[in-house]
Amino acid sequence: MKKVLALILVLAMAFGLVACGGNGQDDSAANNGTPASDGGSTAGEPYAVQLYLPTMMTIPAEEDVQVVEDAINDYILNTLGITDYKMDLVLASLSDYVTNVNMQLAGGEKMDLIYTGPLNTAVANGYLTDLTPYLDNELAGACGVLPEGWLNCGAIDGTVYAIPCFKGQVLSWKYIYDEAMVDGVYDMSTVNSVDDLDAMLAAVKEAHPDERMMVYNDQLHTLYCFQDHTSVIGTYFATVGDSTEIVNYFATDAFRKGCEKAYEWSQLGYSDPEGSANTLTHDAVVMAGTSKGVIMGHAYSIDTINQMFTMNNSYGGTFKSVEIETSDMTTNTLVYGIAYTSENPAAAASMLNLIWTDEFIASTLIYGVEGISWEWNEDHTSIQYPEGLGIDSVPYTALYTCGAFGNQFLLYGFDGNTSEEDKEFMRELIDNAWYPKLFGFTPDSTNVSTQIAAISNVYDQYYKMLTYGDVDPDVYLPQFLDALDAAGINDVIAEYQAQADAWLAANA
Repeated sequence: MKKVLALILVLAMAFGLVACGGNGQDDSAANNGTPASDGGSTAGEPYAVQLYLPTMMTIPAEEDVQVVEDAINDYILNTLGITDYKMDLVLASLSDYVTNVNMQLAGGEKMDLIYTGPLNTAVANGYLTDLTPYLDNELAGACGVLPEGWLNCGAIDGTVYAIPCFKGQVLSWKYIYDEAMVDGVYDMSTVNSVDDLDAMLAAVKEAHPDERMMVYNDQLHTLYCFQDHTSVIGTYFATVGDSTEIVNYFATDAFRKGCEKAYEWSQLGYSDPEGSANTLTHDAVVMAGTSKGVIMGHAYSIDTINQMFTMNNSYGGTFKSVEIETSDMTTNTLVYGIAYTSENPAAAASMLNLIWTDEFIASTLIYGVEGISWEWNEDHTSIQYPEGLGIDSVPYTALYTCGAFGNQFLLYGFDGNTSEEDKEFMRELIDNAWYPKLFGFTPDSTNVSTQIAAISNVYDQYYKMLTYGDVDPDVYLPQFLDALDAAGINDVIAEYQAQADAWLAANA
């Protein structure tokens, strides 16, 4: 389910990792994915590759995670015939992930496969192993499934440190609503853009004054980005249209318009009155019925979204949706690499390759074990929950992580989630997407780390209250921009522009 994908993209940008250093040793091996033995295992014992998997679900019980790990390792040994390595599966909540990674890497503890957080920060801090020795060997399969240019998303200054998720990167943004609130009140066929929502929200507010038809307003600036192709680089910077000039994102028209609309809707009472003080996710609020409408981006068709929200809300609502925007292609920040503390990076690379290329392993990590957490439907074309069980009662699921990890196109089709038709829809979105000139460019923050730290502090002070509509942008946006200037944002822009120009020349 992709209903929290937008949230993870934002949280991914916010991950800041503490300094560390060093690099792992490397060994190359044959292209069959089985590495030569090196450190970290005793004679005759397979190396345990730790996959530290961030999940947006409740962490399953330890014994249920063990069942999944055992099933994968049985498959690796007895089906694939691999004896040199096995999986050590560890799940961590996304909200705790950065803290746990920081503690372990700062202490030099063994880790293998990790979500990197902001790639430039991870590389600057020496967290990641250079994957160059493995790209044509252990990682050849994973590299081969990625569309042209996507591998650049895991590279800094020409060196590949991480493998991007292969997923529905381009999103169909929809307004999703409880149809009982809208039927007979407003003609939803007239809603085709974010600006078309104004009249609808006003009409429904008049008809149902005690109901809210929006959760939060913090995604509005993102929607305005697509109107003029404002392409965000990292968190603080952007290009606009076909230009390769890097600018302060918060000074763009798209960001200003988003903040203005957020404040307007907040003042009109359309959205959650707590604004940025509410810590619940968009989907949690709408699924509980506290709000009866929400804007979200998914790589799924309207029919699937309608089914998904109707199946999973907890109060019996029937949901419909309308598409209001389609996103541009952006640099994929959901990338996974090998920690510098890995004792066998070749084995880790081979395991990463299996996850990106093997249907059974990919699906088991997300859905759990057949007969326990899911079962095939009658014609064996998709899977579903076992009778009497659901997303909140199966022993193991990482369902919401399906578009934030691995190869989404490998996963078994899931009723009410990712069907084979949805995969085709995702591919069509990717094929038809607008690409910015700097797609795949990730700047190196090493020379401007002091300024980045200062900018981050300013961002934390202003960003949420502006994007949620808590405060008047006419007052607070100029303060935000002045504080960013004082923090040195123009120094960073100059540094990143020089890097971008060099990157463009190298990739011409």
